[in-house]
Amino acid sequence: MKYARLTGTPDPERTPEIFDLLARSSFVDEARLYDWNLSNDAVTALLEVDGERERFRDEAADVLGMRSVDTARISERRFTLLAVLEPTVVPLLQGLVGTISREGLVVAKPLLYRDGRVHARIVGSAAVLQRAVDEFPAEIALEISAIGEFDRSRETPLSGLSDRQREALLAAFDLGYYEQPRRATHEDVAARLDCAPNTASEHLQKAEIKLVTAVLQSEFER
Repeated sequence: MKYARLTGTPDPERTPEIFDLLARSSFVDEARLYDWNLSNDAVTALLEVDGERERFRDEAADVLGMRSVDTARISERRFTLLAVLEPTVVPLLQGLVGTISREGLVVAKPLLYRDGRVHARIVGSAAVLQRAVDEFPAEIALEISAIGEFDRSRETPLSGLSDRQREALLAAFDLGYYEQPRRATHEDVAARLDCAPNTASEHLQKAEIKLVTAVLQSEFER
């Protein structure tokens, strides 16, 4: 059993407004698509979004093809989103899901939307994975960032981090940033990452929020 980690960058000229809202807007850090229902009449999507809930709700109301949008607060900058859209305005989503939803292949949810791209992990036999990659929609530039044997037991909260957040967190740990007393600063992490200190600090803060939420959220759901 194999897995492939894919990153797709849709053509900006052909992406629907809802994609731009989720993956390219300044008030959304990341969106995670956990479930969907594709029918001839509508596309219904269930997501968890890190961003400004009220502003998103206001902007989503004017999105082309949006039939309804319902949100529920999780925390200050995190909310659940249930969106119902006209199927004609999200052909790329239908094409993408159609490609990766086939016999012998499953999507390891969630799909991640951030930085203008969609990130997915698909699991299946080597032959089925290859066919899915070969038939990926031409409108989406595809990158394969990892491929190998699938082992669900290796899934950890780190899986939800962006590559840069993971890199920052590992660098901070290696440098002694999380030791007591600290042996490193934001500036040290920034030097390792070759970025500005404010950028390193932002990566660490977002990574820490995701890790703490992943570990503790289940306690509040009991």
